[in-house]
Formats: sequence, structure tokens, C-alpha cells
Amino acid sequence: MNGRAGVRLRLVALLTAVGVANVAYTVLIPFVPTLNSLFQMSAVLIGVAFAGFAAAKALSQPLGGWLVDRIGGRTIAIAGLAVTALATAALALATTSAQVVACRFVWGLGEGLAMPALYRLTAQLGNESGHGSDRTLGWFGTAAVAGMTVGPGLIALLSGVIDFRSAFAGGALLTVLATALVALAFRRGERPKVSPVSGGPPATAERSPAGGGPPATAEGAERLSRLPLIPLVLVLGVLDLANNAVYAALEPLFPLHGTGPLGAGEQAVSVSFFLGLAVFAVFSWVGGRIVRLSRGFPLAAAVFAVQAAALALAWVTGSYGVFTAAFIALMAVQPLVYVNMRAVIGRLGEGRQGWAFGWFGMVSDLGWVAGPIAATAAYQVLGGGSFALLAVVALAASALGAAAFPWLRAPFRQDSSGTPPVQETASA
Repeated sequence: MNGRAGVRLRLVALLTAVGVANVAYTVLIPFVPTLNSLFQMSAVLIGVAFAGFAAAKALSQPLGGWLVDRIGGRTIAIAGLAVTALATAALALATTSAQVVACRFVWGLGEGLAMPALYRLTAQLGNESGHGSDRTLGWFGTAAVAGMTVGPGLIALLSGVIDFRSAFAGGALLTVLATALVALAFRRGERPKVSPVSGGPPATAERSPAGGGPPATAEGAERLSRLPLIPLVLVLGVLDLANNAVYAALEPLFPLHGTGPLGAGEQAVSVSFFLGLAVFAVFSWVGGRIVRLSRGFPLAAAVFAVQAAALALAWVTGSYGVFTAAFIALMAVQPLVYVNMRAVIGRLGEGRQGWAFGWFGMVSDLGWVAGPIAATAAYQVLGGGSFALLAVVALAASALGAAAFPWLRAPFRQDSSGTPPVQETASA
């Protein structure tokens, strides 16, 4: 496939792969009771299986990013997805609780290897297609959330027809399909040129932005190469960690508080969560454009301030309708942090991007581990006051976003209309 139309077809294939791979990710949730009945797993052991997945995914991302910079996005994405498919298939055949836990660890390892590669390839095709990496990284979020939403829906639709083992056998096949889509979207060929992580690419006087418009200047490229990479990645990761921790905390807190003090039924909670995920997907789709247009505005600081206000409202309200509205407002702004953090990395140069995505992903994913644990412990003591603690976390992140604004803005000052292309070719 040649030309811009061919690049856009590859982008469609890649985003489809992301969505398909995430279907298997959420298939396990409806089968949590089965883990107890079929494998006699205690609540603690089930927690270990979930937390072990998140920890393995987080810790393996720096390795995945390092490999991306040296071997190429295509190879590492395929390898990571293949490991994920094998772990999912093995879970379908598991007979003991130890095997279930081991499969979840290996599954997390595979996803951790694949994530930096998938981010890099998405940014690359965004630039080559003319859409820009900012927008396509937002579309990545939409594809991922869509896949996560489909998983439990399929299980509900096929209830009574599909069981634990057939569900994960199907999940393995879907992950194989995702692997094949990535392989077809990117040709085998050249390895990417590698620049030292600390230096980035040499400044070039004529690099055309993906969105058209004037080429990036040597001064703009030099500005990017001077960004303090390790502190920058740490700040981006901590901001995304806070974003993830708030959402991950709401997964147990929302149903606990909604069905408890607020008196809502399980069906109402399910509908509210579905609406929240749908809103997240929509705002992920347009998030890249918003991030690009807001490069002169401290977007991360504003988004976390809105989250803090929504969480404070959830704390004080006694109405389930208002509680749901606060949740949906929070879900509407969360994708803007997701896209903003990744868009900054998406504009870094060759030899820096994979490394940056890997370490960023490790720090960011710790929010998925810490959020539910800290939130449920707080809820046992404080009840609805745990939402106030989450509001404090959001306010602290807002302050960090404001302080880091010069760094967050710097990558967007290099051109007036678009994103300079990532220098890894589609054959990487």
C-alpha cells in the first residue's frame, strides 16, 4: 500500500488491532465469580491475579520501549501481542489457581512489551497520514475503550452459550487476529536509525509538519532535543498516574457508594458506567484536536481542576443523578490528559520515543495498581469522604500540570499547524 491513502488504511488496521486486542482484556471481568467456583481462588488470590497483571505490564514497558528504539515498532508489537495471545490461550486451559495467576503475569508482560510499540506506530502513521500524531493517539484511546466495552457485552450477549474456557479461547483468537493486522499494516524491512536517548535526532531545517503548513525549523527541532528527557517523562508519567488512579479508584467506589448510601440498583450503576465509557471514547476521538488547539493554554492543570470539582460534588451530593452527572463530567475530561501526555512524547524525535513511552507507561500504570487499593481502604474508613481524598489528588495533579506547563507546551511551539513526522519508516 503506497501513498497517503495506503498509510491511512494501515492506520485503520492498526487501530482495529488495538480495539480487537482489548476485547480479551475485559472478558475476564464477568468471570470473576468463576475464579472462585472453578479454581477455588480466594478474594486475595483473585486480587493478586489482577494486580499481578497490572504490575507485570507496568514493569515490562521500559524494556518494550528500549527494544522499540533498537529493533523497531513492528517487531516488538508483534512479539508482545503474540505473548499475550499465548497467555490468553493458556488461561483457557488452566486447571489450577497457580496457573491462572501465572497466565495473568505473562499476559501483563506481553501487553507491557507491546504498548510502547503500538503507541509509537500510531504516532508514526498519524504523521505519515496527515492526521498528526496528536489526533491519532486520541483515536488510539477510543479504539482501546471501544474494545474494552465490547468484551463484557459479548459475554452478556452469549450468556449460557459461552463459558470461561471458550471465552478465553476466543480471546486468544482475537489477539492472534490483532497480531496479524499489525503484521499486515507494517512491512518487514529496514531497522530504524537510532540516536542516543539523551540527544535525540539532529536538528533539520526542512521537516514538513503532518498537518501541512510550514516546515519545522531547526530551532524548533533543537528545542525538542534540549528538553530534559528523564524529568519530562517522570512528570508526564506522574500526571497520567494521577489520572489513572482516579478512574481506577472509581471502578470499586462508584458501585459501592451508588448502591449503598445513594440507593441505586445494579442496573443503574451499569448504565452509568456504560455512559461514562462512551463519553470517554467520544472525547478521546476529538482529544487530539483539542490538545493541538490548546498548546497556548495549561490544559492539564484545567482538566485536573475540573476532576477535583466533579469529585467534590460526588462527595457532597445525596442524589444518584447528580452523582452520575459528576462521574460523566470527569470521564469527559479524563481523555484530554490521556492524549496530552502521549502527544508530547509523540513529538519527541527518533531514539527517544520508544524509551520515553516505555518509562512513561511504567510510571503511569502504577495508578491502576494503587488507585483501587487505596480507594477501597479509604472507603472502609471514610465512606463518601474518600471522594474528597481523590479530589485532593486531582488538585495536586492540577498544581503539577500548571508548574510543568512550559515543558508541556514546548513540543507544540516548533510549528504553527502540525506535528513533525516521526523518523521511523513504515517498514520498521
